Amino acid sequence: MMPRRAPLLALRAGEGDARFAAGVPEPLCVGPPGRQFLFGGIALAAAIEAMERRTALPAIFASLQFIAQARPGDRLRFDVALAADGRSVRQCGVTGWCGEALFVQGHGACGRRDAAVLYQGVVRPAVAPPAACPERSVARLLSSNLNALLEFRLAEGEFPDRAGWTGPGDADLSCWVRPRDGAPLDRRRLAVIADCAALALPGALGRPASGSSLDNMIRFTAAPVGTWVLARMRVEGIGDGVAHVATHLFAEDGALLAVAGQSMLLRTGGAGAGASTPG
Repeated sequence: MMPRRAPLLALRAGEGDARFAAGVPEPLCVGPPGRQFLFGGIALAAAIEAMERRTALPAIFASLQFIAQARPGDRLRFDVALAADGRSVRQCGVTGWCGEALFVQGHGACGRRDAAVLYQGVVRPAVAPPAACPERSVARLLSSNLNALLEFRLAEGEFPDRAGWTGPGDADLSCWVRPRDGAPLDRRRLAVIADCAALALPGALGRPASGSSLDNMIRFTAAPVGTWVLARMRVEGIGDGVAHVATHLFAEDGALLAVAGQSMLLRTGGAGAGASTPG
């Protein structure tokens, strides 16, 4: 049985055990006034919760494609279909509907196996602990709502602080992140943090930049622990106007919690929300 958790999107059970519904609250949206939309990481978190509730097992991975935007007040529905039902792993397909329109689709798997093999091929960056790192606002770079949801502390890299900012470029970004409400980390919150990967674009390019997500993928390697997570974000490549960013999420003790990646439409010349919307 999955533990009871505080909601991000407040998913309600629908018809049967494979359908879940939620409304879109404004505090979980990004974008300028009058054009706000649901942050993509929140949608991915909802898909993960729906899969876990459908299977009663922890998520192994989840991948979501963003097709349309959901706006404050919209009514959402997440349908979870079992694509393969194994003894220890259950594979799922997820479709998300905004009214009668498809707004996200994806897949994932939930489960666990008893195995003694543990391996971690990625080492956590050697950075100062959260208490020794300066807090930075993401209100300008992402959204004031995300800044109210999550606390960011800059451990390594660059956070542009003005419109005319320039930097040397070719820099990765490492931030300590935790929920401001004091909630313990879970897989849903890791998904929200991973979707902040557009923050790495300015440091890599040496000038203001943002991105609109086309997709988001996260793979979990260990059960989340504690309240702080170190998000290490690297721009792997940019071409044809599309940026590809990889994120590693680490616990305070150095354990790798998840690996994530996303592709996003690149926007340069100013700050803006790390949107989740089709091109």
